Amino acid sequence: MALILHAGSTNKNAYKALIAAEYSGVDVKLVEDFQMGVMNKSPGFVKMNPIGKVPVLETPDGPLFESNAIACYVVRLKENNPLLGSSLIEYGRVEQWIVL
Repeated sequence: MALILHAGSTNKNAYKALIAAEYSGVDVKLVEDFQMGVMNKSPGFVKMNPIGKVPVLETPDGPLFESNAIACYVVRLKENNPLLGSSLIEYGRVEQWIVL
């Protein structure tokens, strides 16, 4: 089952999740023809993210928003994913780049 990412196809913050998913082998599908200013104001979207910002990821356990949180979630779906780092210092180095 694919996870659903709500954002426009040119949204730079959505790229984080899509790239993390591609490298991790996780199936993430971008909502087709997402219209910012329209779809993110719908009641269903606001229920997922009361702030109304994108991206938002639909997961089996509920929605996640904020690009860094989404990218980390996607990476952690793959057990022993090397993208997380294999030591505390590597993990710290990964985190320092994520917050940019």
